[in-house]
Amino acid sequence: MDWQKLERELISLRHQLHREPELSGNEVKTAHKIEAFARKYTPDQLITGLGGHGIAAIYNGKKPGPGVLIRCDMDALPIQEINEDLEYRSTTAGLAHKCGHDGHMAIAAGLLPLLAENKPEKGRVVILFQPAEETGQGAEKVIKDPEFDQIKPDFCFALHNLPGFASGSIIIGKNTFASASVGLIVKLNGRTAHAAEPEKAITPAPAIAALIGHLPELANPGEIRDFSLLTIIHARIGERAFGTTPGYAELMATLRAYTNDQLE
Repeated sequence: MDWQKLERELISLRHQLHREPELSGNEVKTAHKIEAFARKYTPDQLITGLGGHGIAAIYNGKKPGPGVLIRCDMDALPIQEINEDLEYRSTTAGLAHKCGHDGHMAIAAGLLPLLAENKPEKGRVVILFQPAEETGQGAEKVIKDPEFDQIKPDFCFALHNLPGFASGSIIIGKNTFASASVGLIVKLNGRTAHAAEPEKAITPAPAIAALIGHLPELANPGEIRDFSLLTIIHARIGERAFGTTPGYAELMATLRAYTNDQLE
């Protein structure tokens, strides 16, 4: 295998994916790029449209055996990219691959030529490109898709980039390595008044300020067994007008934990 050529192909694929990010459930162009790349490396079966826009490339072994699934994610985030000097920066306003899913896809795609050249001895290997990871809906849709019944892996592995370690490193941990997460939205309704008469208002400002300060204290980020984390993501209060007091506030947070009990 020409490793330098493969590296150039994967870098090019990653740059293409980065230029055209797509939100959860809308990974149409992303899926087309992955499908085109996968077909070059002749999987025994290629399932498209899995759980929406998911793709599964299947390589069968020479003998019966367990099935192994390796999964990556596909979707981008609703964030404006500000890397003006980046040659392959996002060309879609308000969207960008800021969680590294473009890199995840390139890594998973790099396994396709290896599997094409070195078929598994037993069982099968499935490379799954899963849509809609950011919303938490993609995995369920993939599993409930009737096409997934023919995959039925015995073992499933996932990966995520982890900045701060040397390039080429593979980082693993004992027990749970990645936490589950849910989004929390708190909405506070009050009553507006003229800014000159704040006593006539019911402002959510003190309450939203208190929540921002105290909500993270409910978590246990330093614990190993009972780890939990609450991160404030976004806050909004009132309108962009100097003449009125705020009558509405909204707070968004992400909750993370290793167990369902701790998450609840």
